[in-house]
Amino acid sequence: MKQLIFIIPLSLFVFINSCKEKSTKTNTSLSLGDSTTIVTEYDSNYLVNNINDISPVKKQSAEKQITSMMVQVDSLKASQKLENETDPKMVKGFEINFNECKVIFDGLTAHALNLSQNERNTNSVSYLKDAGNIVEMKLFVDGLQDVKVEQRVHTKLYIIQNEKSYLLNDLGKYISPWFNLASKENTFVSVSNNSAGFFEVNQQKIKNAFDRELRKKKMPNKEIAENLKLLDKTNLYSDAPCIVKIVSSQWRIIGKRDGKRVQKLIQLDEPQS
Repeated sequence: MKQLIFIIPLSLFVFINSCKEKSTKTNTSLSLGDSTTIVTEYDSNYLVNNINDISPVKKQSAEKQITSMMVQVDSLKASQKLENETDPKMVKGFEINFNECKVIFDGLTAHALNLSQNERNTNSVSYLKDAGNIVEMKLFVDGLQDVKVEQRVHTKLYIIQNEKSYLLNDLGKYISPWFNLASKENTFVSVSNNSAGFFEVNQQKIKNAFDRELRKKKMPNKEIAENLKLLDKTNLYSDAPCIVKIVSSQWRIIGKRDGKRVQKLIQLDEPQS
């Protein structure tokens, strides 16, 4: 009897063997605690958590984080806006003439609160705004080198209902931290409404303050109760019908003149509504 001899090509043998290995690995179940399947990182450079939690335990703290992030976003937008301008120095409006420098607020008119105030002999001045918009306003600083401008805003909380505005006086006035303003060639852009934060007040505090304002107006109890129902879903100052309004703003100008440090403080108040 003749014997048949089959010759298997080497490439086919390798292929079959490879498939067996894959099949074996696929069918092998992982064992919990198996040291061969655990990868441990010991390098501290890779163990640092640089990512903020998207949902912190306290919702109030999330409000502060969101405000901080939005301020950074606004600063970036302001920088890009200034970069696209051909001549950022073209700022016209309200002028403050200090002895060492001049500050111009674009598109703004204002008047001094103190008639005896002398801009040239002081480092701190105050004004009441007559017209214009503080938010995202440009300002130009002339006469100083190495200029840095910081801004902070004072805010109060209001309830807006049927075109009526109620200031919650009992909750006080909130003062934001100082924000560094984006600039190009000594032209700066003021912060936006995203910087208008407030105290971490809860629903009950907001209701109590609203109740007192309504009673000051001698509103009937039944009408007061109906108005307070508007706050049933209001848990934070950013929830409707609450609105945070900027009532005052301060700018701190820091620079050098003839090698000497110069610092000026400007306050601009909004008219009381």
